[in-house]
Amino acid sequence: MFRRFIVGLSLSTLLVGCGGSVSSTYRLQFDTEDPSRLTLLSLAVMRVVERRLQGMGEDVRGLDVSQKQGGPELSFSVVTEAAADLLREDLTAPFELRIMREAKEKETPTMEAEGHGGFVETQITQEHLEWIEAAEEPDNKGRITLEFTEEGRKLMRMIFRENVGKNIGLFVRGRLVAKLQVDTAELKDDIIITGIPSAELARVFADDVNVGLHVTFTPLP
Repeated sequence: MFRRFIVGLSLSTLLVGCGGSVSSTYRLQFDTEDPSRLTLLSLAVMRVVERRLQGMGEDVRGLDVSQKQGGPELSFSVVTEAAADLLREDLTAPFELRIMREAKEKETPTMEAEGHGGFVETQITQEHLEWIEAAEEPDNKGRITLEFTEEGRKLMRMIFRENVGKNIGLFVRGRLVAKLQVDTAELKDDIIITGIPSAELARVFADDVNVGLHVTFTPLP
């Protein structure tokens, strides 16, 4: 298990407007046909949209995911067009997740994280992560489990063997969100990160990543 969690993911732009409302509709494309996963992802989509709009200081109205003739659709309305535009840009941006190792002395880092040093690519990306599960610990802190694909597990085992005693970093959308010390050369299946400040923060993180991994948003006219 690992215990270093750095930051949550949030959108903190404050938008102020008045009068009227702006309606938005998106076609949702899920990359799974598992009924239980589809339900979880539909609920996560609504939570992600609500949180991001709240982060802008915007109230969301009529938030819903429903099955239409052409497929599942997300619909909602907000007060300001600026909020709708900013959210559209956010939802349609490519999702990027990378696991990187700590740069060695005199090695040129791929990316610098302020206060945490440089990191180098490992070729482990969002393609190698299957799901993130959030849970609450007895002390009211949060825990997340990173579930990898079979290929992802193979790559992670190699990273563990080669980096015992060193750090690896979890980057989401170019930001370092967790720095983990490798304390064993053996990785069984999944990575568990404990000691997250709250269970709610763990759930927010899991929603954000799972939606990024498995849902594509296409704006509809």
